[in-house]
Amino acid sequence: MYDFDEMIRRNGLSTMKWEAEIQRTGYEDLLCFGTADMDFSSPEPVLQAVRQIADAGHLGYPYPPEAYYDSIRCWLERIGGWRVDVRKASSVNVGIYTAVWCVLDALTRPGDEVIIQTPVHFCFRQMLLDNDRVPVCNPLVLRDGRYEMNFEALERCFTENTRLFWLCNPHNPVGRAWTREELGRLGEICERHDVMILSDDVYCGLVYPGYRYTPMASLSKELSRRTITCYSPSKIYNTTGIKFSFVIAENPEILERYNRSLRKLDLTYGMNLFGIQTAIAAFDRCDGWVEALMEYIAGNHRYAEMTVRGRMPLAHITEADSTYFAWIDMKCLGFEEGEAEAYFEREAHILISPGEELGPGGEGFIRLNLACRRAVLSEGMERMARAWEKRIHSLKH
Repeated sequence: MYDFDEMIRRNGLSTMKWEAEIQRTGYEDLLCFGTADMDFSSPEPVLQAVRQIADAGHLGYPYPPEAYYDSIRCWLERIGGWRVDVRKASSVNVGIYTAVWCVLDALTRPGDEVIIQTPVHFCFRQMLLDNDRVPVCNPLVLRDGRYEMNFEALERCFTENTRLFWLCNPHNPVGRAWTREELGRLGEICERHDVMILSDDVYCGLVYPGYRYTPMASLSKELSRRTITCYSPSKIYNTTGIKFSFVIAENPEILERYNRSLRKLDLTYGMNLFGIQTAIAAFDRCDGWVEALMEYIAGNHRYAEMTVRGRMPLAHITEADSTYFAWIDMKCLGFEEGEAEAYFEREAHILISPGEELGPGGEGFIRLNLACRRAVLSEGMERMARAWEKRIHSLKH
């Protein structure tokens, strides 16, 4: 029913993931596995919603209908077992990281410490530094090929200046949808230290078959009162260009502080027309598409793992249960900071994301975006394997 092997016509497209990088490098045969966009078309109900808005011919300020709140409420209950009064507990924004900025502005002050778990998307650390907050890194630990939280080290991260724990669930880049037990232990620690929780759950729908997403705030009323969760359809339904997000905060005081930050940027008047309607379409009518997508992504991960084991035996790909990334240990290649990205671009004409950009624990790793056609992944892995073999040969001689 859904064909993820279908090639998209790129005529007229101008994207950061592909066209910008081909223009930058001059390589017409470049394969791009870096930027966190999918190569697939968005699901048809989402595209229909865009067409219907355009056909109506009016692009003025929208007002969210009751169907918008109902869609989010039903969606959160389906994917996470979380029952929320969305009309009372939600607020919208223009994008996931604008929402994060408003949370930082609402719950912290310059000089405050915010704990993050690395390796994690580079925006986490960069946003904190750019806004004069102090990032405190608690690196994840890799045990038997799978990442876990380091709770013992986390206890030592808290000081009198710690105001916020910034969670990534599921975690980019390591591909972990944190379990109820893991989140419960984390929540207990944050409660004991009286620290608020910001949960970035933008990948929450991208969970492999057999696994489940658990929202931190769904665990208890106590945890819900100290948690604000950021959501967006963008990663799940490939709508990043629409720039639409929303937060859920069941604590009225936190929500009001967040909305006060929105007002500072004049973001409370009007909303993203396309964001509202595509969210309704996505949450109401695209569950089957997402299920088929994640079966395909899981197959891509298995293919990448098979290639790494067969062609690059000194490298290691970590286990994943969510997101559309492969996280690969390439320390065997002996690269210094920045060299892996440049090497694979030069020698293989492929783009990857270097792990060192993602903070402590990312050194020597690369992140590979698997949200592409199997044929593209196959060609990319073949090129990577040849470049890997060339590098290993040079190190031996």
